[in-house]
Amino acid sequence: MNHFLNQIAKDLTNTNLERYWPNFELVAYALYDENSVFLFNHPRYNNIPPKLYEILKRDEQFVGNTLILFDGYPTAIADMELYDDYEGLFSILVHELFHGNQYVKGEKRFPDETLGITYPLTKENVEIRNRERKNLYNALLETDISKKKKYLKKFIGLREKKGRRNKRASNI
Repeated sequence: MNHFLNQIAKDLTNTNLERYWPNFELVAYALYDENSVFLFNHPRYNNIPPKLYEILKRDEQFVGNTLILFDGYPTAIADMELYDDYEGLFSILVHELFHGNQYVKGEKRFPDETLGITYPLTKENVEIRNRERKNLYNALLETDISKKKKYLKKFIGLREKKGRRNKRASNI
């Protein structure tokens, strides 16, 4: 999988991200495996030529494929061990980079996925997010409209539950 590191960096550097969305600009991103984090384009690590990326020891911040605030800067992360193919890894990374772009630009036209990066990284929050995604995925595939609505209702309920839970925690 490490052979993907240089290819992804090359493709993200050479790709006009605006072809995906107007004013889409690259934020920090990291690919990780069981032991290491390969950090790209982070403002606190940019002055390390001629390296393409910084290698860090993996810690508990790096869980799943999401957007995190790493050293105070939005950073898209992707677990390299979840993907056997380059296309899958690249597409999830671009997806998470879009959320980073939304965060940096204060984009408000889309669901606030970036709100999740302000929540504590706990096992319960990760579990709720996984259940949200499963219900959204099932709603996407469902052809029966009443079942589709049930999946979407479960998704919204989980999203609201996580928001209430974390709002209470932040007020303590």
